[in-house]
Amino acid sequence: MAKLILASSSLGREKLLSYLNVPFKIIPSQLDEDKIKGSTPLETIRLRARLKGEDVAGIILNSPQISPRNPDRYLIISADSGAIINENLIGKPDDKKEAVSILKMLSGRTHQFITAVYILKVDNSKSNYLKIIQDNYSTSQVTFRDLSDEDIKLYLSLTDYTRYAAGYRLIGSQTFITQILGSISNVIGLPLEVIIPVLKKEKLLRP
Repeated sequence: MAKLILASSSLGREKLLSYLNVPFKIIPSQLDEDKIKGSTPLETIRLRARLKGEDVAGIILNSPQISPRNPDRYLIISADSGAIINENLIGKPDDKKEAVSILKMLSGRTHQFITAVYILKVDNSKSNYLKIIQDNYSTSQVTFRDLSDEDIKLYLSLTDYTRYAAGYRLIGSQTFITQILGSISNVIGLPLEVIIPVLKKEKLLRP
């Protein structure tokens, strides 16, 4: 059975994967994702997810002792999320000023929230065998109510906004999200509708 690896330090992704009660290890990518750009916002998100997964695969192949049991096979899940509005990709804000600007942009409007998922299988017993198991993405439509300056100030005082795409997380922002069409787990950062079928097929998730 493969050892499951989450190639992310995201707390939201960690909690979602933990919910499935499947043992896994966290090995974050060392890439600077801000430097990774695709031809479109969607391609940027998908490219970042793929390169982060491949980076962690390289870490494992070069450091097989990464696991105490040193298994031959690993299943690596990597992901990248972002909000898209007016064909612009909105990632994690660098500071409070940028977070305020982003939330004002999203105020009273609907935006796309996309999470790309890239899943790789690594097998050390087959000459560093790599196989792409999943290369997909999920899209949700998120609508914000009109936000006042006081709404934004209060929210940012309670949240580590630099950790989240578009400066917000689903838990804690419910008071100004009026509608989500599509996957809720996608907005948290890991669409379970993409992950669960793979874990079942790989016999990591059983009834």
